[in-house]
Amino acid sequence: MSRAPFAALALLLWAGARAAVAEVREISQGVEIPATSFALLDDATAISANPAGLAWVRGLDLSYVNERTFHGGAGQADAVFLAGGLGPIAIGTAIDWVHLGSDCLAATPCYRRFTIGGALRFGRLALGVSHHGFSSGTSNAYSGLGSWDFGALLRPARWLSLGYTLLDGNEPQFGSLPAHVADPREPDSGVIGPTPILLPRRHVAAIGVRPFGEDFTFAFDARFRACGTGEPCGFDSPDVGLTIEARVLRGLTFVGQVGYEQRRAALLAPVQAGPFFGFLTNDSAWRFQVGAQIDFAHLGVRSAPRFHGSDTGTLSTAIRLSTQAWPGISFSPATAADVDLDKALRRPGFDVKDLVFGSEHRDPLARTLEMLSRISRDGSVKAVVLRSRGLPLGAGRSEELRAGIEGLQRAGKRVLFYLESGGDLDYAVASVADRILVAPQAILAVNGFSATALFAGAGLEKLGVKAEFVRVGAYKNAPDVFTRSDMSQEQREVTNALLDDVFGRYVSEVSRKRHLDEGKFRRLLDRGLLTPQEALREGLVDGLAYPDQLEEEVRKVLGGSSAFLRKTSLDRPSVKDDRWAPRPRIGVVRVEGDIARGSGGSSPFGGVEIAGSDTIARRIHALADDPSVRAIVVRIDSPGGDGTASDLIWRELIRAREEKHKPVVASMGDVAASGGYYVAVAAEQIYAEPSTITGSIGVFIGKFDLHSLYGGLGLTLVTNKRGESADLFTTARPLTDAERQMMQGWVDAFYEQFVERVAKGRNLSTQQVDALGRGRVWSGAQAMERGLVDRMGGLPDALREARRRAGFEPGDEVAVDDPGRSESRIGPDVQVLPAQLRGLSEGAARVLSLLGEPGTLRAALPFDLEVH
Repeated sequence: MSRAPFAALALLLWAGARAAVAEVREISQGVEIPATSFALLDDATAISANPAGLAWVRGLDLSYVNERTFHGGAGQADAVFLAGGLGPIAIGTAIDWVHLGSDCLAATPCYRRFTIGGALRFGRLALGVSHHGFSSGTSNAYSGLGSWDFGALLRPARWLSLGYTLLDGNEPQFGSLPAHVADPREPDSGVIGPTPILLPRRHVAAIGVRPFGEDFTFAFDARFRACGTGEPCGFDSPDVGLTIEARVLRGLTFVGQVGYEQRRAALLAPVQAGPFFGFLTNDSAWRFQVGAQIDFAHLGVRSAPRFHGSDTGTLSTAIRLSTQAWPGISFSPATAADVDLDKALRRPGFDVKDLVFGSEHRDPLARTLEMLSRISRDGSVKAVVLRSRGLPLGAGRSEELRAGIEGLQRAGKRVLFYLESGGDLDYAVASVADRILVAPQAILAVNGFSATALFAGAGLEKLGVKAEFVRVGAYKNAPDVFTRSDMSQEQREVTNALLDDVFGRYVSEVSRKRHLDEGKFRRLLDRGLLTPQEALREGLVDGLAYPDQLEEEVRKVLGGSSAFLRKTSLDRPSVKDDRWAPRPRIGVVRVEGDIARGSGGSSPFGGVEIAGSDTIARRIHALADDPSVRAIVVRIDSPGGDGTASDLIWRELIRAREEKHKPVVASMGDVAASGGYYVAVAAEQIYAEPSTITGSIGVFIGKFDLHSLYGGLGLTLVTNKRGESADLFTTARPLTDAERQMMQGWVDAFYEQFVERVAKGRNLSTQQVDALGRGRVWSGAQAMERGLVDRMGGLPDALREARRRAGFEPGDEVAVDDPGRSESRIGPDVQVLPAQLRGLSEGAARVLSLLGEPGTLRAALPFDLEVH
């Protein structure tokens, strides 16, 4: 008689015999993962249990698991797991080597299990499948075995994880009984072999709960065997297990498990004198595991001894290597962070793929502030070196950066600011550092502020071009660029008031930080350019150094302690999130650039950023309707533009506040004026920096009359129309008195609505708003004194206020949803003009953008405040 049937029968017997003194190892089972649950596994080892857990793998995950009995020679198992995940898709593979006894015999065969599988994630639900193929040199039954597992994992809430797995879903055949033998598990069947031995399907339902957050996890698993083998089966006879995980500190978790297994029957083994068959039953038994898991960033170890019934015990140990960092124990040496601000604060360079797909990038300042915040929480960082050759920021955003540096100092970090060259904004930011160092040949243009306005009226007149504009208020002087040849008294008044405010604060704060007399600092500014040696002598800087000497300077500031100087990346480290559900979010909506109708984005040729009302309104609408978004912060860095587009954005913010009951907070950057301020008044709270340019409550509309130019060029335009004013915005004729009066009424009506919007949003009377409006521009500090803004602060401050208004506690984890902006670029940015002319060309582009589309009401800032 062939030995193969007896070998298969012997293996069935071994499973039952071992169950009497140890846990039952299912025939298709590989190595056992220490003390875990089908609802908890979400790394590479999940492929051996619930394959849906693979969907939570990011990057590459390599694990090794070893299972050993405390009684040497009683069997062992080893396995290697490899998984990779990208986005919602993950795949994995594994190889198990299982020795059922001390020797590879027919009764205690050795086998290998090869597994491949994958998982797909749909939000909080993941589905997975895996296939196991077996091979053995001592068991033909194993060599012909192949099984399929199917799993699902649902994590609908932070505190709940639900898992379901179907094991041996294809009821694989595990050899067959001899022709003259009845299946001892079903002695009354009357069936005499040969009978295929089919492994029953097994169902595992698991639930994990975290009633106290991520530090404590409880999981309950129930395994049900399909009926048909004569053994206890179905929902009345489950094997159950309770798993507990307790994280006592970051990187150290204690694990434990207690389980109860049903009394089952199995085949007896063939004895030496010859085969005979009968029943062997194991008593119902309890199983216990207790162990620990230690995690470092890319390495982890989990180990737990297991005791079952009266057996001698088994030790299971899993070792993990992963490309994605896990929250864990850190032994980082003392370091000094090296931050290149010029690189950090500039938009990404051109990539060829941008020609096809466009590009999307987040605000460089926001990313830089996030980086500084991470550094402040990093205990291994003792000092920070900030480098600059010229910050690409305006006055308002420079103050935001300055506040971020002060946050480093509050966290106990020593800050060194290294200037290779710079002007007043660079120096204002650097002045908060503990030490300012400059390159020995640096150019320090620390010489004060200036505001420049362009007037083209006389030039247009020479060309035969007449600008025809109507507006509200003498301070709404944006059209002056086209209608005047010099600065009006009202514009001069506003410009000087802004310069006095910004310059006075600059002198006061630098003098205080550098312990200088204000009069002395003003005299130094009047001198213009200073050599580095003069700046050192006058106390403006603390030392001269070359880049290779910065590490030595760090040692000095740390009192002689050494700290390795390392480059710091803007990118947020990819750390495994052990939360079961996404964090509640605060949505950030960016209104940056000239406000216009349409989709917006950056001009392919640069120079002008467009804030498209359609795109912005859709985002606000989606955030308002999303229950996971608890508050909205609107970030405004815009001089305004199309009044109607501003009103459409305002309406969506009001809907979010009043109909969807979402807190709305506004944050202003360098400028949030006219149409930009119109958007801001929809918020419950407005934050601005002291030097933000805001206000400019007013509106204008106009066109150009080019009929003289056409005549001089010998051009004739002939218009046929139906309706007296059908060609209202044509360039072929001037406005009539009636048309001018009609347009003035249109502008007055919009201005009245603008004033009413501000009065309601700021809790002021319309008379108060009109007195502050009529196109007048204010600094952020001046605006707060007059009730146009609420508080001084940047985007981080606005986010904290939004958290508070949404009801979050200080320690609550909240995600900030701040996506990048899209832009089209036809090639890398090429600077052809010299720097002096580049500023003029960019200014001209902004001036032309004031016009917008013909026939649009313009709520736009009248001039640029430029810092040289």
